[in-house]
Amino acid sequence: MLTVDFDRLELVPGMAVLDAGCGPGRHAMELLQRGCRPVALDLYPPDLADALVNLKCTWLGMTWPGGLDGLTTGQEVSLRGDAMTPVSRKSAESSQAAAQSAAQAATPAALPWLVLRGDTLRLPFASGAFPRVICSEVLEHVDDPAQAAAELARVAAPGGIVAVSVPTPYTERVFGWASDDYFNTPGGHVRIFTPRTLAAVLEAQGLHPFHIHFEHSLHSVYWGIRAVFGLHHEAHWAVRGAKRWMEWSLFSPFLRRVERGLNWVIPKAMVLYARKNG
Repeated sequence: MLTVDFDRLELVPGMAVLDAGCGPGRHAMELLQRGCRPVALDLYPPDLADALVNLKCTWLGMTWPGGLDGLTTGQEVSLRGDAMTPVSRKSAESSQAAAQSAAQAATPAALPWLVLRGDTLRLPFASGAFPRVICSEVLEHVDDPAQAAAELARVAAPGGIVAVSVPTPYTERVFGWASDDYFNTPGGHVRIFTPRTLAAVLEAQGLHPFHIHFEHSLHSVYWGIRAVFGLHHEAHWAVRGAKRWMEWSLFSPFLRRVERGLNWVIPKAMVLYARKNG
């Protein structure tokens, strides 16, 4: 499930793209599939571990003969460590040959991505390092969004594009009204943005918005149900049912069409695209 419209980023194969606040790597995986070199950064170690595995699985599917379906019965792939090491139980010879082939394709120097722990408020990169920057669902969590925006602008190359997504203000207010925990959970949301306030934060750092769109209306339904029945009560039958329904929507063309229509009414996220002064 993607929030950012990658066609708006004007990507070029081989382009280095920062995914600041990458979570489990959903946008980084898409970047990798489009031939870019994602740099996935987050503060939360469990998400970084997931991002590393997800990127390695994506790379394996792209580079292994036949993709993931090319793995024969009895063949395992270790996704821990710096390289993917295939282990064949069929024979020592096939195991050794496969291991050498994968090691050549997946040595740390050859891997076209980087996963690291870091803070969006203090990005560990040189100024102008990235032609494209993504920061999805992060600014609503930080105490100083102006500082975060300044860092995103600093590491963006002149003329580069920065894509920032945050929750919509009306869904945030509804969820906050329905649940006292919504804005009082450690690590949760600490502020609400409108399209104008988000644009102002970016413009103050020399990032000029040129497009906005809205996404994830079905998530609005899901989080609304969670807010009503207990934000932390994921075992509740209504929350479980809403989650299954939302997961089904990922594979249902009909529900995807419904969501696109509802994005005009109850979107969960808004995405703003801005270009840095050249």
